[in-house]
Amino acid sequence: MNKNLKLRAIVWEIIVPIVLYYIVFLSTMYFIFAFIGHTTSTYMIAQIISAAITIPFMYFASYKPTQQMFVKKPKIDRALFINVLWVIVITLFISFALNNIITMSPLIGLSEGYARANESFYASTLVIELIGSAILSPIMEELVFRGIVFGNMRKIMNVPQAVFLSALLFGLIHFNIVQFVYAFLLGLVLAAFMYKSGHVYAAMIGHITANAFAVIRTETGILKWTVDGSVMAWVVSVMCLGVGAVIFYYYAKHTEGTV
Repeated sequence: MNKNLKLRAIVWEIIVPIVLYYIVFLSTMYFIFAFIGHTTSTYMIAQIISAAITIPFMYFASYKPTQQMFVKKPKIDRALFINVLWVIVITLFISFALNNIITMSPLIGLSEGYARANESFYASTLVIELIGSAILSPIMEELVFRGIVFGNMRKIMNVPQAVFLSALLFGLIHFNIVQFVYAFLLGLVLAAFMYKSGHVYAAMIGHITANAFAVIRTETGILKWTVDGSVMAWVVSVMCLGVGAVIFYYYAKHTEGTV
């Protein structure tokens, strides 16, 4: 692919979908807030409605017959079930460890944006937070950043570049240092899930797992001791990250990439 065609592909197949996603999602949020008011308690309701509108819009506006988010049509069988288990287990270990390590690091104190985001994310009920943060938002974001962005990147660059850049963009759209670090690192794993599975469903399941676990932990207070800054909390968190990395390496090594 020559430079002009590559630049055109970057603009139309990567940048435009992200801009379109932002316009649709944020515009919908704005109009909903105009009707119900913009408070921490109404934020998640607005996010649920906006995501429910944005998901089908992005699918039909950006999906093409050549789109690579569905290279391998998943067949409901034992192999699919095993792959889902791999994704869930790996995500639980890695997201748990990353959340703990970042929470206990100095990064938390450097980001007012993260504190404001958390206040809005966890100002509703557990059920509403699970629907918004743990189901609809992950589906929407994976459709855009793995299904569309990563899928299109794979047409014009190699796998490592596409994985890295799609994760970088995913981190940047969170607009605060804490969520950037977490989203970037998790984004690397999610892109690898899609690459290895040949379908965006794997990235969606991983993202849903990470967010659901975070919501449940926050709202129930379970495992609070793992973020108290103690030596034991650090040891457990680092060990979980190591276990997750080892399992992920084994999964990646023994799963053939299909995207």
